[in-house]
Amino acid sequence: MIMTYDFILTAKHNKEFREQLDNAILSDSDSEICTDIHRLTFLPKSQVVIVTAKSDTSAFRNKIVPKKITYQALTKMLDGNWNNIDPGDITDI
Repeated sequence: MIMTYDFILTAKHNKEFREQLDNAILSDSDSEICTDIHRLTFLPKSQVVIVTAKSDTSAFRNKIVPKKITYQALTKMLDGNWNNIDPGDITDI
């Protein structure tokens, strides 16, 4: 099973994690948030977050397809608006 977007479910059920994501989106500085299986790298200059496995040696590395997601698309995902994501806002890397 692919687990690329599992961090979205975590954010829906964990208010503190959701706040971390929201703060990273609003920040002007590069930042990184790690879950047990994900590494989320926030790049404010390009307004994207890079989603990868937490490490190259993680048992989940084959279950997470690396993605580049725009902040706009990530916000829509977090708000449950998956149908309103524009083509090209989520790309494989």
